Amino acid sequence: GDCIIGRVKGGVTTVLITEYYLANHEVEPVDLRIDRIDTSAAIMRNIKPTISSPDTAALSNMTPGAAVLTLTGHIEQIGDVSVINQCLGDEAGQSRLEGFAINWANKPQGVDLAYTTTLAGAGPGQKVMTGSFTGARNKAAAIIAVGFSLTGPERADYELAGHVVFAGGDRQAIVTDQMIFGPSGSEPLVAMSLTITPRNEINALRHTSQSQREQPAITQTDSNIGQLA
Repeated sequence: GDCIIGRVKGGVTTVLITEYYLANHEVEPVDLRIDRIDTSAAIMRNIKPTISSPDTAALSNMTPGAAVLTLTGHIEQIGDVSVINQCLGDEAGQSRLEGFAINWANKPQGVDLAYTTTLAGAGPGQKVMTGSFTGARNKAAAIIAVGFSLTGPERADYELAGHVVFAGGDRQAIVTDQMIFGPSGSEPLVAMSLTITPRNEINALRHTSQSQREQPAITQTDSNIGQLA
C-alpha cells in the first residue's frame, strides 16, 4: 500500500520506479498503478469556490472525460424540467417524477446508457437507450422502480454512479443492472441523479530483465511512464 503523490501542471511527466531484489529470491511483482487526484478548489479547506449558475458549476467541476448528461423529466403538477449533470426532481418533496429521458452529449463510441422503469399498475417497461423517454406524461402514473446499466463493448472502461429517491425515503445508490424501488415497493420516484466517468486507473508499463535477478545484488527498472498532466 505504498503511495507517492506528485503534482505536474501543463506538461508530460515521466515516472521511474526501481525495485530491489535478492538473488534467487522469488517475489510477487509489484502492482503499479496511477490515479489522477482532484485538486480543484472545491475540495480544499478554507477556500470558497466561485459561485456560478447551477449548470455552469456542474460542468466546470466535472472529471475530465466525464459524461455530459441532460436529464429531462416530467414532474407532477410542474411539467417538463431539464437539468445538466444535476439532480432531477426534489429529493425532499412528494411530486412524482412520472417519466424521463437522458441525453449523453459527448457519448464516445462503444458505450451507451440503458435504463428502464416500472409504472404502478402497468408492470415493467422496456429497456431504452440514451435519448429515449421512459415512463409516462400526464397520466397520473407513478414510477415505482427504476434501473440503469452501461452497454456496449467499451462499457468496462466507464463507471456508472448516482442515486435515486422515492417519496419519503432516503437516497439509494444506483447499482448497475439492478432495479431499485422504495421500502414497500409502491412509493413513487421523486428525484434522481447519475454520473458516468471514465475509469482513470492505469496499469503501469513494466520492463524486466531476467539476467539481473541472477546477480548477487541488483536494481531493476520497472516502469517508465509518460502521461499528460
